[in-house]
Amino acid sequence: MKNKIKLWIEELKKDKKKCLIAGIGLIALVAIIILVIVLLSGNSKEETLKKYMKEMGVSFYEDLYYEQIGKNDEERAKFLKNYTELGIKINLDGLSRYKEEENKEKLDAFKNPKTNEACNNKDTKVIIYPQEPYGKKDYRMEIVLECGFEEK
Repeated sequence: MKNKIKLWIEELKKDKKKCLIAGIGLIALVAIIILVIVLLSGNSKEETLKKYMKEMGVSFYEDLYYEQIGKNDEERAKFLKNYTELGIKINLDGLSRYKEEENKEKLDAFKNPKTNEACNNKDTKVIIYPQEPYGKKDYRMEIVLECGFEEK
């Protein structure tokens, strides 16, 4: 295999036309790799924002909301049972008020990197669906981002 590569390199040195074509091919390959990285970085930004929303939503629900909805597990279960299908919605505006200083870096990130458009504070939200047996960690979560990531 090494001999074949050495022979091919020697041929390129002799034939300038082939050398030029190989150089253009290499440049095109590098350009395609850079393009793929740039395109994938847009998706990773969306995933990062979803991760931040989830972290803030978990903290809000488990550390604040759950503790305030009843005096004991029975009262909390009775209350949460009403929201298993409807869900408990908290938007970015509401989340930004909870542990604002701790979440500052996360909150500053809520922009679309392509358009520099800030996420909609009212429509970007976490929806928490409590599930039986309605304990502190018994829920599923849906993240809704309104940041202009979808094609227009």
